Amino acid sequence: MRILILGASGFVGSALHAHFAENHEVVGTSRGGHGLAPVDLADTGAVRTLLEQGFDVVIHTAGVVDLGAAQRDPTAAYAANVAPMVPLLEAVDDTGAELVYLSTDNVFDGTADHYDESATRTPINVYGETKVAAEDLVLAHERHLVVRLPLVYGRSPLSNKFLARFAAPEIQARTDIVCNPLYLPSLAPALEQLTDESGVVHLAGAEILSRYDLMTRVRDHLDAPARIVATDRFSAAPDCPRPLRLVMRSERHSLTGPDVDTALADLH
Repeated sequence: MRILILGASGFVGSALHAHFAENHEVVGTSRGGHGLAPVDLADTGAVRTLLEQGFDVVIHTAGVVDLGAAQRDPTAAYAANVAPMVPLLEAVDDTGAELVYLSTDNVFDGTADHYDESATRTPINVYGETKVAAEDLVLAHERHLVVRLPLVYGRSPLSNKFLARFAAPEIQARTDIVCNPLYLPSLAPALEQLTDESGVVHLAGAEILSRYDLMTRVRDHLDAPARIVATDRFSAAPDCPRPLRLVMRSERHSLTGPDVDTALADLH
């Protein structure tokens, strides 16, 4: 396939770029650097020109992903996560490509035992609201795909922000936020099996655990110096409302990422 990855210098995007480039013709975008196409999604003309090169699949990983930053500046979050979607979808449709849009478990409020693809979206923070708005635009076009993801962890080629935090003296981690996190290297192989789908699919890991438990296990595996400090909704620094239980399941496929022990055995 010929694949375009929007946001290929980011944590998720650079991992997808590295994986797909092994067997496909891949073009990645960034705002600059790393040998990627220097395209800003707000530049609709540049985006259309790039898409006219012809792609089978466009994977959208770009935008504001920091929940606290989105909450502090909703205008910037909507400008990055929602505003570019209409011209992007028009350009994608004109070229016949399929759009795979990566969304989030934060479209849910965290009050249910688990969420499948048919669950009602009730976001409680700005980031989740922007992703709901973008999802609606994508889903108005029948042949495109929304893939909702939980917390993603692991090593990334260009933006190794998850593992970098373990060099700090201490890491605060919530004991009351629970999900089934996804090991980053398992994402691209799963997407390869889902690209013929449309609508919404959920993709998550096999194990349910708290943020604190995940960070502690990764720290121990790395033998890192960081002290993991347990926090909860009463003691954590207030940055934005966060759903407490985001366990995702799928009614559409049986794919999952590995459990944490299997992932850590792979994490060199």
